[in-house]
Amino acid sequence: MKRALAVMAVASLWTLGAQAASLKDGGYVGCVTEDYLDQFISAAVGSDTKGMEFLMSGYKCVPLSSKFEISVLDTGFTVSQVRVYAGGGAVELWTVNEAIQR
Repeated sequence: MKRALAVMAVASLWTLGAQAASLKDGGYVGCVTEDYLDQFISAAVGSDTKGMEFLMSGYKCVPLSSKFEISVLDTGFTVSQVRVYAGGGAVELWTVNEAIQR
């Protein structure tokens, strides 16, 4: 009986940790490193369109869409690392927490 309760407790914790998440639409980006995300945010806040274009044109940052399926890998205070599945492949990106619908 105790073992069954322990298995149920672990299973319920695993289910909580595996809750589905998705991306929101609204102009959010994902970047291949947390540093590139910081650079993009600084450029956006400073209205530095050339800086944002540089990061986007080199695929250091890409626009995100609710059409993509994701897994949340790591969640910080303001940013998270996600795995984005698209076109039969996947890429790990950093994005702001506000971009993730939980």
